[in-house]
Amino acid sequence: MEYNERKYAYFAMGPHALSIAQHNPQRRTAVRYKLHLPVIFHWNDGVEHTEGGFTCDVALDGTLICSTRCPDVESEVQIEVLIPSPDRRDEEVRIQCVGRVKRVWIKDGRAYFGVEGGFDDDHLISHRQVISGSNL
Repeated sequence: MEYNERKYAYFAMGPHALSIAQHNPQRRTAVRYKLHLPVIFHWNDGVEHTEGGFTCDVALDGTLICSTRCPDVESEVQIEVLIPSPDRRDEEVRIQCVGRVKRVWIKDGRAYFGVEGGFDDDHLISHRQVISGSNL
């Protein structure tokens, strides 16, 4: 495991991690972690779209997202995965990625899409949330 993979594996395995996905060498180029995290994503198909959903799994080279709406295959999409800070209630980390939608499908009334794109240190952003009625 490369240094960056270990670093993100440690980060992803914090108190909010659900479990580790098994590595499948036939379809995946990076280890995927089963994480159910909120995500905001944006794309433009002639009209700007912003939607929300949840990750099903996350890897250094992309993610699988469940949402009510999905961009078309081969669309460029900007993703922000929102991770609560384990030590501060008023802060979250946003990991951003710009990638391309590689597959889309509907299962049990839910829409899923897989995005190929890289997560790295340049895409980590600490974001302080404004909590109503608080001066934190």
